[in-house]
Amino acid sequence: MTLSDKVYSTLKELVAEPGVSGTESENLTSEKIYSIISEIPYFQNNKKNFGMELIEEDPYGRSFVWGVVHGKEQSNNTLILTGHLDVVEVEEFGHLKPVAFNIEECTKRISELNLDKEALRDLESGEWIFGRGTADMKYGIALDIEMLRELSEERNFKGNLLFLAVPGEESNSEGMIASVPFLLKLQEERGYDYCGVIVSECCIPDNENDKLKKLYMGTVGKIMPLFFCVGKETHAGESLKGLNPNALVSEINRLLEYNPDFSDQVNDTITPPPTCLKQLDLKELYSVQTPLYAAAYYNILTLSISEDKLMRDLKELSLKAFNNVLDLLKEKRDKFIKKSPDKVQYMEVEPCVMTYEELLMEVKAKVKDFDIYMKGKVELWKKEKMDNQTIAINIVKETYEKYNSKKPMIIVSFIPPYYPHKYLQGIDDKSKRFIEVIDETIELAEKKFNEKLIKEDFFMAISDLSYTGIEGSKNLDHLSSNIVGYDINYKLPLDCLDKLNIPGIVFGGEGKDFHKYTERLNVPYSFNVVPELYKNMIFSLLK
Repeated sequence: MTLSDKVYSTLKELVAEPGVSGTESENLTSEKIYSIISEIPYFQNNKKNFGMELIEEDPYGRSFVWGVVHGKEQSNNTLILTGHLDVVEVEEFGHLKPVAFNIEECTKRISELNLDKEALRDLESGEWIFGRGTADMKYGIALDIEMLRELSEERNFKGNLLFLAVPGEESNSEGMIASVPFLLKLQEERGYDYCGVIVSECCIPDNENDKLKKLYMGTVGKIMPLFFCVGKETHAGESLKGLNPNALVSEINRLLEYNPDFSDQVNDTITPPPTCLKQLDLKELYSVQTPLYAAAYYNILTLSISEDKLMRDLKELSLKAFNNVLDLLKEKRDKFIKKSPDKVQYMEVEPCVMTYEELLMEVKAKVKDFDIYMKGKVELWKKEKMDNQTIAINIVKETYEKYNSKKPMIIVSFIPPYYPHKYLQGIDDKSKRFIEVIDETIELAEKKFNEKLIKEDFFMAISDLSYTGIEGSKNLDHLSSNIVGYDINYKLPLDCLDKLNIPGIVFGGEGKDFHKYTERLNVPYSFNVVPELYKNMIFSLLK
């Protein structure tokens, strides 16, 4: 079989193992990948060079899979090929759900569903295959495996080629996060010096007429601010004697939702403005008492902004929201007083905004063994199958309730998941060399394959490249203190990431319509061109 045939054959096998994110079925995909690797002769003779690593405390018992091939010529230089093995569910496939994980059947029958003009054109061209996981991103895993297999035969390179397949990217990137200490362990015990990482996600055309293929020099970051609003409860018949936290959270939404001031920009790339992912009050049962707590968290994408700067901006917005609510409340109260001057009782409120870090420091100074107490609460919430975001809200609530100064306030924090942005710049010898190899690869694509491959600044769909190092100088203590549940519920190894900081890119085949029933992979480019470009890149970096 040719290399392209091998990649296709492996892709078919991997797609057939569903591995839906956040379920135990991800283990089936891990086991399939491990089984394929274990049949490669090199690994049969080098059993210490591959394995499955269990993710600690994972509710689904998931594992990531790894394998490393040593070149004939020894060197510490180590290139990582990585991707995620999980996929999203297939409810949108309707009656085609039974064939969603069968590439050939799905491609044959996909026209039974309603296809837009572009998807129908691609189907009729015969150059695209359909099915869940084809583009996002089992093609990338299949490509990496076959690169490993091919290069393990002659081993005519200098250094080491490390493959890593991780679960959980479509949920909270549990697999890649768990692999970070493992990579650091390999670095310390085997002396590996990571010269680069390639995340084999497919590129995505900007529109139906876009013929350019893309290689991404970085990945967008994601941070989720939580606004926990504390009001003052009162009987609904005496509404002016309290402060409804829903008013606070609503004003925050008015100021932050779609606010372009919170769009980050690098060169021509700009992130979409923020949007609210969840807004709620914490009152569980009906009564005529107003709520005491309300909360909202938002999706904010980053390219260059620091977490410190973002937190300052969010505090400023929160203070503005608080003052706006109090001003509006006074205006409405004064109108009511004119109608009923003898019956009005009301409460005066001073605006108060705190970061979670500030609140936590004050509580820890007063409450002995607070961390131990909170760990116990988190364990109970986990048993109740709460998601990380709900647990984070509960942690802030518990922390506030241990706070001595009970008063209306807005507590601003970050909650899981946190994705640092990354961008490859020529600031050291490793990254300079990587950029040189990228430029050589782009030239090869045009000369040999007549493909116009371009460098885009950022992969905008979020990727595990975020967990290959921390860029720039960050106050890690300050960052971790503002991530709710850090090291209690959310195991994010910031110290390990700070030590790694591997230069990396996102580069794979070409795909469309991730997370839709029209998900599809371009055949000519993905199977005939990209494997050859990969080989060139690998040999150039490991020589």
